[in-house]
Amino acid sequence: MEKTFAQRSRRSFGQLTLIFVGFATLVFFLFFKIAQRIKTLAAVFIHKLEVACGCTQMTQLAAMHPFITAAIVALSVLILAFIVFLVYKFVALLVQTRRFYQKNLTSAKVDLSSKLKRTLNNLGLRKNVVTEIKENTPVVFCYGLIRPRICISSGLIKILKNDELQAVLLHENQHRLSNDPLKLFIIKFFQNIFFFLPGLKTIINKYLTFSELAADEQATNNFTDRPKLARAIFKITQAEEQNTIRTGLATSFFTSTIEERVNKLADDSYLPQFKVWGRGFVFGISAVMLTVLATFIFLADSTKAFDMHNTGNCAYSTGNNSSCNLTSESVCGNINSTNKPSCEVNYSPVDK
Repeated sequence: MEKTFAQRSRRSFGQLTLIFVGFATLVFFLFFKIAQRIKTLAAVFIHKLEVACGCTQMTQLAAMHPFITAAIVALSVLILAFIVFLVYKFVALLVQTRRFYQKNLTSAKVDLSSKLKRTLNNLGLRKNVVTEIKENTPVVFCYGLIRPRICISSGLIKILKNDELQAVLLHENQHRLSNDPLKLFIIKFFQNIFFFLPGLKTIINKYLTFSELAADEQATNNFTDRPKLARAIFKITQAEEQNTIRTGLATSFFTSTIEERVNKLADDSYLPQFKVWGRGFVFGISAVMLTVLATFIFLADSTKAFDMHNTGNCAYSTGNNSSCNLTSESVCGNINSTNKPSCEVNYSPVDK
């Protein structure tokens, strides 16, 4: 059985969710590991980390491992910057979306027009899911992150015939039932953060297209009654609804992805194609994997360096320079003893 566009839309959103959750988990795991190194490095600089051999003067870890130290400091700055960037993007998207809602909903009517009431009654839709605004410009969109609603202007209601208005409301109601405004908010938030991931833009465009076609599918009874929706799209686009659209908003607009929708209305066999795999995708995913691999290698090397300073491996300064593997407690238990041989730190790691 051929999948409906609603199923394709849910599948695309599921793919995006897996990508976001998987990469976010990896990022936070790396952050946790780096934070451990930052904590240890901070302890060294405030002299809370004991020297490897308590009876000798140990050169600071920063001097012995300048690359590791500099890298950890740089990574700590990047982590802080990323957290600030994360909070900023979330707040900015939320504020931008809320401002758009407030701007358009200030002229909301207390009572719906009689034409809108009749149409809602014919469709079996509740009146409390629709907000009518006093606006001559044709506007209709689905909004609300928690309890989605449909916003439609009085100007649009006037220019649409009854069957066209039904198609528009059915389209937006599908977005409402699918909770698309919240999904769009999540997608746009993670897109702003993980913009560098190869293929992400294509998968997002795939979801946006399928979600609009799923709404059209509902509005036209599985594309068996297309003329009314086609006429509604034509009237709304002719009236320049696009002037009110902001691509960064977490809002489902009626005139989104017009080209693909018109193609489907014109040709029932039409199915949008999306190319994810390509030369750019391969290069991009290779760069991401190499970056992650380099980070893991760095963390492994820094672990060895820290372990070396914590275990206290040193060598006796005797004639034959015989090696030893002593803890700071065993060497420094009698630090004031006159017969305790001096030692110097050997900073090469010992194989375990």
